[in-house]
Amino acid sequence: MARLIAFTFCIAFLVGAGVSVRAGMALAALAAAGLAGYVVWCGVSLLIGRQR
Repeated sequence: MARLIAFTFCIAFLVGAGVSVRAGMALAALAAAGLAGYVVWCGVSLLIGRQR
């Protein structure tokens, strides 16, 4: 899943940069936020799973 989000990050940046630099950076920021959220979710799931 992390690879898919990273791939989406790269594609979004390239497509957005083709349209405009600001649009590319905005799409890349959204993809980076999604990747960060996924990493946090995995960490929380790991911690919750260990406590049970």
